[in-house]
Amino acid sequence: MPRSPWRLAALAAAIVTFAAASTASADTYTVFSCKGPTGVANAAAGWAALPAATGEGRATNGCPAGGPLSALLDAANPAGGASAAWSFSAPTDTRIVRFAARRTTVGVAPPSLASKDVSYILETDAVNLETCDVSSTSACKADLTDPIDKQGIDGGFIRFRVVCTNGGLTCSRPLRADLDSIQVGLKDALAPAVSGVKVIDNGDTSGILTVGYSASDRGGGVYRAVVNVDGKPSAVQPLGGPDCADANPADADPYQFLVPVPCPAAVNGAVTKINFRSLPAGPHAIEIAVEDAAGNSTSVFATQFPKLNAENAPSTPAGVKRLLNAKLKVWFVKNRTKKFTSRYGQRVVTRGRLLDSAGKPVRGARIDVFHRLRSTGHKRLLKTGLKTRADGRITLILPLNVDTRGVEYDFRAVRPGKITSRQILRLSVMRHGRTFIRKLKSST
Repeated sequence: MPRSPWRLAALAAAIVTFAAASTASADTYTVFSCKGPTGVANAAAGWAALPAATGEGRATNGCPAGGPLSALLDAANPAGGASAAWSFSAPTDTRIVRFAARRTTVGVAPPSLASKDVSYILETDAVNLETCDVSSTSACKADLTDPIDKQGIDGGFIRFRVVCTNGGLTCSRPLRADLDSIQVGLKDALAPAVSGVKVIDNGDTSGILTVGYSASDRGGGVYRAVVNVDGKPSAVQPLGGPDCADANPADADPYQFLVPVPCPAAVNGAVTKINFRSLPAGPHAIEIAVEDAAGNSTSVFATQFPKLNAENAPSTPAGVKRLLNAKLKVWFVKNRTKKFTSRYGQRVVTRGRLLDSAGKPVRGARIDVFHRLRSTGHKRLLKTGLKTRADGRITLILPLNVDTRGVEYDFRAVRPGKITSRQILRLSVMRHGRTFIRKLKSST
């Protein structure tokens, strides 16, 4: 079958050497609180209100209704030590590396006291990220209104709070801090673990490569399977529930979620299928990989699919082109032609040879043999295990009880794939001097 030069070049370029199963470098994922990346309100999962030192501090969650997380000192003169706070702890096996939010305070201005009075503080377990003290000597002279974005953090938790710093005395004013549109970047350094890999169907006959496996992950959880074709992502398959989904599929970052641990710690019995009909003309380097919520990737299975149909498959573009243009020749042994008349019950032997376009034998290539039944007009697969020998030759002895029929020999340069070389032999079977056609049921 003729092929255009560009198509041959595309097929030849697909030859890739596979490396052993590999693990990609660790990455981060982002948890959005109060409002997701598209602006839709959420419940701020993962944030916890800390108990107030006195009853005068309050922590409120207005996020489900579209409001902020708030820490408040309500009293006109809060008692010394009164406080309110919200805290977010990094999930097990993760670290906080970024914090961004829309942040405002109410009660900072105007300062009137020389000593500290009430304070707003944003901090991690390792470092103070910002402080706004109410005093005439403080650098914080007015309420905070600008967004905040702190990067390069390495923390186990992050907390914001308001506090009356006058121990044993009252403070001069109430103070409030509101945080909204919060983003917490989490570092997850551990890639998923994969086990139980099994090729359920190699796709040679069905055209669908089917691989089963299980996966587990510490940190953000098992997110998805990624099918890479010739080294580039081609398709993704979700492996988790509703929380384990990109919070904004419209942008370029797929690692955005609304809960701290969005994906399951383990997925058992996962199955990924690849239909060769969804791919450009093959062969292709195919890899199935599993990603966690942070984008860490572990290879599950790698193969060539569709595969070059030869045990001595070429490894160069020129060699692939020769195989794609290989020609199959088949004949009856008795007369070395494609037509033969035999008596019923007589042994009939056919032979053939497969050579690439350079005249070199193709070894170990599978040849499909079909019988075209004259009695019904049906095409019936006779043999799928016929392979060329080292010299590219094949031999097939037909059953003694065959009737008149055509015998079709099909070679596919890639499997699964289209027939690239076909030969049809015509056999006439005589009984008592007349052509013999067996009356067969339509099911044959």
